[in-house]
Amino acid sequence: MVLVIGGANIDIFGYPSGEKLIKHDSNPGRVEFSTGGVGRNIAENISLLGLPVTFLGVVGDDDSGRLIIRESSEAGIDMSMVKISEEEKTSVYLCILDEHKDMDVAVCQMGITDLIDEDYIERYYEKTKKAELIVLDGNLKALKLQYILNRYQDTKVLYDPVSTSKAMNALECLGQFYCIKPNRIEAEALSGMSLLTREDFYNACQFFHDKGVELVFITCGSEGVYFSNGRDFDLLKVETIEIENVTGAGDAFAAGLAYGIVMSFDIRKMADFAVRCSKMAIISKDTINKQISAKRIMEDMENDSN
Repeated sequence: MVLVIGGANIDIFGYPSGEKLIKHDSNPGRVEFSTGGVGRNIAENISLLGLPVTFLGVVGDDDSGRLIIRESSEAGIDMSMVKISEEEKTSVYLCILDEHKDMDVAVCQMGITDLIDEDYIERYYEKTKKAELIVLDGNLKALKLQYILNRYQDTKVLYDPVSTSKAMNALECLGQFYCIKPNRIEAEALSGMSLLTREDFYNACQFFHDKGVELVFITCGSEGVYFSNGRDFDLLKVETIEIENVTGAGDAFAAGLAYGIVMSFDIRKMADFAVRCSKMAIISKDTINKQISAKRIMEDMENDSN
């Protein structure tokens, strides 16, 4: 079982139907609603890949919260331990996409995630302590991160920083993560280095390894992903494809890494598998591509190797 601890929210996406997003103006286009949240999205992708997954997080006692629990449960996620708050409303992520379906600006209301506290973790520790892997998202504050890492100290942890500002919550506990997957700017923030050349990325990976991180994956969008385990370092380039929606790419990538860790893939195979999961998200109009599966990804990998 994989345990995911993090954010669950309602996603609201708007994008223009015209050739260009016009700033400071009303743009004709489409507005879409879906269940989301980095942690919850990663959990759904993990479930679609075929691994049992349990989610710990908080939703409000409202229609949005009930929708998240219902749809996530239908997707195969164990939501039985989700905390329901009567004081806080369910989180909302509001995002405006540009004409390329890439994020232009977003606002997230994630304060309810602060209710993932020590009492909540302790309540379900016995039921979750045998997880093969824990996935934590960057919505968790520093003290909560540290408590979880200390409590589950014998379990491998995969960390997704989510954003540069939220990544700062992990500065003091970097060495306790088994695997991290920052993007370029998050890696710059965490390492204090400017990442421009291949040597820069190598040095940043070594910085994280020196802290105690075993596996490092630094995603660079269309350029690919740098990966390192301290011995094997390289850039896995990605093919150019037509983009439908990039908003779920990082979540699918993280789920691919989680699958690779549980299945004991070597780091190159893990990076390849995760990139292909990300590609499945990018070619889908929805944040989560319901057609993603480990069987399909592995068949693609086998076909490309022949």
